[in-house]
Amino acid sequence: MAMTRKRRNPSIYVIGVASFVSMSGYSADVTFTPSVDVGLVFTDNVDREPDKTASFITTIGAGLKADILATEGYLNFDYQIRQLLYSDSSDRDDLYNDLDFVAEKGIAHSGFFVDANASIQNVAKSLDDDAAADIFSGNTVENQRGEIGFGFRSNPLSQIDLESRVFTRVSRSGDRIGDYNGYGASVSFANGQSIKDVFWQIDASYDYKKGREDEIGDTRYTALSETLGLQTIYGFSPLMRLNYENLEGSSDLNSRKTVSWGPGVRYFWHKRSYAELSYNFSEDDVNPDFWAGSLNFNPTPRTRLYLEYGKRFFGDAYEFLFSHRNRRVTNTVSYTEEPVSFDRTNFTVGDRPEDITLVRLLDWTSTLDLRRSQYSFSLFGRQEEALTVFSENQDERSYGTRISGNHNLTRRFKINGAYEYATYDFDRLDGSNQNDDYHTFDIGAVYQHLKKLTSSFGYRYSTRQSSSSIYEYDENRFYYDLKMSF
Repeated sequence: MAMTRKRRNPSIYVIGVASFVSMSGYSADVTFTPSVDVGLVFTDNVDREPDKTASFITTIGAGLKADILATEGYLNFDYQIRQLLYSDSSDRDDLYNDLDFVAEKGIAHSGFFVDANASIQNVAKSLDDDAAADIFSGNTVENQRGEIGFGFRSNPLSQIDLESRVFTRVSRSGDRIGDYNGYGASVSFANGQSIKDVFWQIDASYDYKKGREDEIGDTRYTALSETLGLQTIYGFSPLMRLNYENLEGSSDLNSRKTVSWGPGVRYFWHKRSYAELSYNFSEDDVNPDFWAGSLNFNPTPRTRLYLEYGKRFFGDAYEFLFSHRNRRVTNTVSYTEEPVSFDRTNFTVGDRPEDITLVRLLDWTSTLDLRRSQYSFSLFGRQEEALTVFSENQDERSYGTRISGNHNLTRRFKINGAYEYATYDFDRLDGSNQNDDYHTFDIGAVYQHLKKLTSSFGYRYSTRQSSSSIYEYDENRFYYDLKMSF
């Protein structure tokens, strides 16, 4: 079935690029890179179904990249457009857009700034239908997001370290599921580096999302975290903590509020490393009084370990971050727990996007850079827990890993390969639960004919095993692409 999409005119983003250049003046470092490409893809299972249908897919594309670096700002713009033509049926032919745009511009060295970001992505229609869907196999939907903000940032070397921002944003999808308008604000207020006797950290945020007028549902999320204490470079530092969190969903059963406060103490090994313990009095009906603690180990700017335990609107809460880098190796491991609503990129059939879900996310990324090679390893784990008893999908879990590498055989010829595994579990109130396992193997190469003329070609094998046999498939895909940059 051919996908129906509305063509989006990218001229607004081109105007934004031009406006930024004019504001930046002659001090801006500007790079524009237009490109065109043509390619051919063969797949023996274009529908990704048990009964295979082969197809040759001709691809015709164009793009523009812009990178601008100025005294008071920057802009990165990457837009690609691609037409696909199928040999087995012209009804499949379609036009696809892809955009990644981010910019920030300071205002007359005042500390005030404006920023903007926008994206166009083709995401899987639903994870339980086919989480590995791409534009060649279809079954994707175009998701467009944009945000504009205005803020202020102080000099952290002075007495205060303040950053505040207000924003408005919009999200639209080709099937209208999860569309919303929204706005919000955030404030981070801390002591500057010139303050030696006390320390404080106040973080506050507000985020409002409203479904389109013909849809039901809106969400509000308000959070406040405050720490105030006596400052020492070494030894013990007494402190007070306050935490407030309020979720307002489409119903009372989809809403939560927690308030806690209490005394604590930090022990500093040095200026950037400490351990903290606090006792918190709970002022709500969700949690009893509780102990909380954290560890921040930051011996050098290149290494940091952070652990935190406390209680939030869902009970026991954890946070973890480890990062380390040297000349060749970069490692980052993180674990977070956050409420999410109107999330189109992780939609499953039966979800109500306006419902707030608790997302627990684990991410581990490691890269190794050698003189002629680069290798990477990544691992992810994600759990979504419904906060309302009326949600059809009560629990969704996914985890997976990816191993990839590339090697320069010569100055012009590079080879690459990757293996990826992912599994998805869907627990439902009605109907049967579902489990899917995906395996993908890639091998390819890139050859540089001329300075700005390159070829890329390769082979991909994909397979899916599922608890529902109608979703199982395997696919062999070969591709070739010729790209000219200007």
